[in-house]
Amino acid sequence: MTAIVLGFITSLVYGFADFAGAIAAKKIKPITVTFVAGCSGLVLLCFFSIYLGANFSSEGLLWGVLGGIASAFGIACLYASLALGPISIVSPLGAVISAIVPMIVGFAQGDRFSALGFVALAVILIAVVLVGFVPGDDVRLPSVRAIWFSVGAGVGIGFVMIAMDAFPRNSGLAALITLRTVAITLLGAFVLISYLRTRGTAATREPIGIKWWLLVSATGFLDASANVTFLLATRVGSLSVVSVLTALYPLGTIILARILLKEKIARTQQLGILLALAASAVLAIA
Repeated sequence: MTAIVLGFITSLVYGFADFAGAIAAKKIKPITVTFVAGCSGLVLLCFFSIYLGANFSSEGLLWGVLGGIASAFGIACLYASLALGPISIVSPLGAVISAIVPMIVGFAQGDRFSALGFVALAVILIAVVLVGFVPGDDVRLPSVRAIWFSVGAGVGIGFVMIAMDAFPRNSGLAALITLRTVAITLLGAFVLISYLRTRGTAATREPIGIKWWLLVSATGFLDASANVTFLLATRVGSLSVVSVLTALYPLGTIILARILLKEKIARTQQLGILLALAASAVLAIA
């Protein structure tokens, strides 16, 4: 039960981070938002490590580096897939794959459920698609390239979950700090190259206000907090369950969009939310 609650909290906080990042990306380049948010999140993780500890072992460093590479790869593929679109298809596709990849690993490691539990997991995966689906007039099918980028995003993010689950139990936040350091280093290199390539041709832009950078920092704080709750969830529950629940992260985004932007929640998304809640309740007693 604790793992299910933490899994839900993780998905909500990831969704909150995505919402803040999406708003900031209206003023700042998305890749720059991700890089700066990663830096602010790293600062928060270092602060958390004072209380939760950070034991840098060779195993933890290895999984941290692998997770950091996967994170940078997944994020790059995610942006590419969303740019190609349509978002209503590539976004939930990536989310489902990001849940299936660690779920397969969890089964290989010995995760087992009753028949009712397997049904609940399947229903949650369906809920992920419904919650992540963005209704609109753009009903075209994605290109093969967009699908591959979406698959790459799902695999990359899924491997990040696998890496975090594999962190040594006594490492504290050391491996997670390593993961984020590697990811922002790779993203920072990409941002720098992009800046150097466009420096001579870019039009003069108006200065970006401090409130936007504070929003970016909040994105990083939320994302880092979700990393920590994911770690705690996998410590008390199975990777399969936690990864599937985490894939419901669009839920947090649409909740904040409803509260702050007064956006309507589509009926398909409402159905997805109800299915997710019902299936999670079943999973808790299965």
